[in-house]
Amino acid sequence: MIKTNYVVNDNCLNFLQNIPDESIDLIITDPPYGISSGRKLFMQNTESLPGFGGDWSIIDETWDSFGLEEYEVLIQTILNQSYRVLKPQGSIFIFGTYHNIGILNYYAIKSKFHLINEIIWYKRNAFPNLSQKCLTASHENILWLGRSKTWNFNYDMSKEGIYDYDNLKERNKQMRSVWDIPNNKQKDDLLYRDIFSNKTFWVKSQKPLRLIERCIDISAKPNDIIADWFAGSGTTLVAAKKKGYNYLGCEINPNFYEVIQWRLDQISSKI
Repeated sequence: MIKTNYVVNDNCLNFLQNIPDESIDLIITDPPYGISSGRKLFMQNTESLPGFGGDWSIIDETWDSFGLEEYEVLIQTILNQSYRVLKPQGSIFIFGTYHNIGILNYYAIKSKFHLINEIIWYKRNAFPNLSQKCLTASHENILWLGRSKTWNFNYDMSKEGIYDYDNLKERNKQMRSVWDIPNNKQKDDLLYRDIFSNKTFWVKSQKPLRLIERCIDISAKPNDIIADWFAGSGTTLVAAKKKGYNYLGCEINPNFYEVIQWRLDQISSKI
């Protein structure tokens, strides 16, 4: 029986080796995008800009800096291991952007995953393009992949659920593969910043809780085990615990790990 409802401070490649075959129902994970290469096209902005989802700064971190071959090895290993640990009808949501989505898609196919959907997360309040050399990036990509040709899809939930914040989703209409979810974090999403005032504890690439909750809503079953190999601020684990699912995760950054533990401790578990 697999241990659940915990997070470890470790490299996910080490962590995954200890996960049994076919033991996880759902993976929601946000790996490094590999865009922190010091290119001058990306401008640093650490000031708060109202209306653009809170505090913004370009990702320029050592944990996101890879050479191409090194990055390919990471993604191939993560997808191979994810395929191994997923149950036959399990699935994975993996986040990317135009910088790396081709690599994710290629290695997903090589790992024998079935592409259920490519989801476009449209960010209507996207940060403006400061370089003035290209279009303003206003979306991220999410690959929804199945381990086999059958997977769980909560169709009625996706169709009838109320998502008032999404200008593209009408109740009792089929959910489309373009999700209009503002990047603004809700108050509870950022409460940890009042506790951890040192900005080295703040996760720049933190995803909105309601984005992760939607992934869970449409694909999880009662008593499922939900995992995240790149837990960051812990949003996947927080969403799983709030909704009463079993969870497990890994985060290599010790500061982020502290944040995750604090956020999880604030939740009265439904499990």
